[in-house]
Amino acid sequence: MKKAVFAVGAALLSGSVMATGAFDGPYVQLGIGGASTETQTTYPSVLNNLAGFNTNSNSTGGSFVGQILGGYSQSFDIFNIAANVFYNIGNQDSGSNSYNLTGSNGYLNANQSFKLKNTWGVSIEPGLYVTESTLGYLKLSYFNSQLNYNASYGARVISPSYSESGSYNSSSSVNGIGYGIGAKQMFTDNIYGFVEYQYVQYDKWNDSGLFGSGYSSSYKPNQNYGWVGVGYKF
Repeated sequence: MKKAVFAVGAALLSGSVMATGAFDGPYVQLGIGGASTETQTTYPSVLNNLAGFNTNSNSTGGSFVGQILGGYSQSFDIFNIAANVFYNIGNQDSGSNSYNLTGSNGYLNANQSFKLKNTWGVSIEPGLYVTESTLGYLKLSYFNSQLNYNASYGARVISPSYSESGSYNSSSSVNGIGYGIGAKQMFTDNIYGFVEYQYVQYDKWNDSGLFGSGYSSSYKPNQNYGWVGVGYKF
């Protein structure tokens, strides 16, 4: 009995190894999906003196996005490794926050919004063949994106008399690391489909332009991506 089980297992493993390599070679793929983007904001601590002002706030937005990707895949028995470069099509909205503070001596109104754009990166995908035409993989990526910040504000103090209003716009390149999981299914010798999930954590951006030198605000984005798409293996 033990010999029979061992023989069947060896045959199955041997068949798997012989059947791998379906995804080997260069390829391109096109994905569509959604991005949920959050920006964690920390304002200068001096603003704690404003009653009702939260110096730590989060804003979240959702967007439909596309992705173009090119890469190369190589199998090693039932294992596979792939390397890619990619560009995400479309801006990724990260929501907005509003402050409306009113007191007996005046008021402060402020609105802010964030978005990520021009997102690109490189990635590696260590994978394992589930069947001869199905590949599961993990994903590790480097991201670079432009974070745009827009604010408008208005303030008035009755005594001593003071009023100000205006707008502020700024942007910075931010780097991030992404972690994901996915699967690919080969439909023909060249055409395959894929599904994928990825989480991205970006570096913190410190910006002193809104309140001046010595009073910097920090912005730290993170994202959740979900993708479906098709690819072509050459």
